[in-house]
Amino acid sequence: MTFFEPTEQARAAAARATALAGIARRRTLFASAWNGRALHVLADLLDTVALSFYEEAPAADGIPTGADLALSAAEAVAVQTPGTGFPARLAQYVTHAVTRRPFVLPDADGECTDEDAQLMNALETLHGHLAAAATEGVAQALLEAVLALHDKRADLLQLTRG
Repeated sequence: MTFFEPTEQARAAAARATALAGIARRRTLFASAWNGRALHVLADLLDTVALSFYEEAPAADGIPTGADLALSAAEAVAVQTPGTGFPARLAQYVTHAVTRRPFVLPDADGECTDEDAQLMNALETLHGHLAAAATEGVAQALLEAVLALHDKRADLLQLTRG
């Protein structure tokens, strides 16, 4: 058995996954039964991601295999239940701590309203702040704001679709 010590970046990614799991759990208090169940699943998957960053050696891209699989599953849940307010590209908020890849904005769904354009501009601004966050505590606070915008955008899209 080999001893593995997570890097500072892996610990930051684990902290981000834990923060997102906390957001999912808090949202269950006000969610419908369907979305609440999905939020519990998301929280459990994000807990798995956090544990993977602490317990597994990273793959070539810096992301442990277990974390990568759990993030893929979490993104699938987010796509299947947009009412949770979690974005389809959820993994980028965790893996950015390791990869430093630029954040990708969500695709525009159909006709873009003025309010949706404002939300997308705000999201782009927060992405910039998150990428430049000086400390992990600041990054976690920004994640709260980013997920709040994703939630507002999900609500708006649901209203416009009828």
